[in-house]
Amino acid sequence: MMPRMVVSALLAAAAFGGEVPPRQQALGKQIASMEQAVDKYFRSIAVVPAIPMIGTARGVYLSGYGAVFSVEINLVPVANVSPFRSAYSEEEKRQLNARKRQRLEDLERMMREILTREGAALTEVGAEEQVALAVSLFYFPWEDLTQLPRQVVMAGARGEMASAADLRTRYY
Repeated sequence: MMPRMVVSALLAAAAFGGEVPPRQQALGKQIASMEQAVDKYFRSIAVVPAIPMIGTARGVYLSGYGAVFSVEINLVPVANVSPFRSAYSEEEKRQLNARKRQRLEDLERMMREILTREGAALTEVGAEEQVALAVSLFYFPWEDLTQLPRQVVMAGARGEMASAADLRTRYY
């Protein structure tokens, strides 16, 4: 029994423990660098009021597509319903909805800046492959979501990242 487990462990180590090819190492470093740039940008941007992140940015490389980065944000932070704040009136919910819709313009501008400033640095991603930034929007269950997307995705070919005009935006 013990020798079978040892052999299985050695086979698994041989299959998964090999060295990572240099291109994949470089790509991994570039993905990590872009994640840090997205985090830093959202945390230090001079937009008042700030658009806070929930968690940190995550990036993945999808062979044949390109690099995808995702982050979750709260367009307009407010207190949740609690013993200290029992409910929001319908008017307050409408006002919050309007403020969040206005902030979508700021978000789209920020996404364009991030992609045009940082996306071109992903040199291990093919020039024809995509670099996408997907921003999920946080909402409380009681919020009015009329005309508010759940997600904003902006993408473009890595070789054309310097031009904001070539980026496509979709709301989901």
